[in-house]
Amino acid sequence: MPKPPSRNNPPKVRNAPRSRAGRAAIRPGKPSSIKDLLAKSGLGDGAMAAGTEARQRWRDALLGHLPAELGAQLGTVSESEGRLAVSAKSAAWSARLRYALAECWPALRAEHPQLKDYVVRIQPAAASTGART
Repeated sequence: MPKPPSRNNPPKVRNAPRSRAGRAAIRPGKPSSIKDLLAKSGLGDGAMAAGTEARQRWRDALLGHLPAELGAQLGTVSESEGRLAVSAKSAAWSARLRYALAECWPALRAEHPQLKDYVVRIQPAAASTGART
């Protein structure tokens, strides 16, 4: 007597339609790469380059007001909605940077009146330089 089929077996999955090259066919209307997604969202190469240039301008503006020893420990500098975000390479340098920014803030704000406040953060170390267990 034949064995009845099990009820828990999933139905057979249909394979995606194949192109002549043997790869799965690309569906029209779907992005085929991350580059396409970034281009559609407006975050393509041009927007990323413009963001890098803006961060460099803010970094240069801030370096003009800070001592040289603090400038060497400065990470990224960016501005968004009137808030200047500054990152330092360590917690100790972030404390020193916070005090130095408090001293030069009136002069920096006089040059850039769109600034409302600032925040100092610690820039996380790269994953490759972290300690491994």
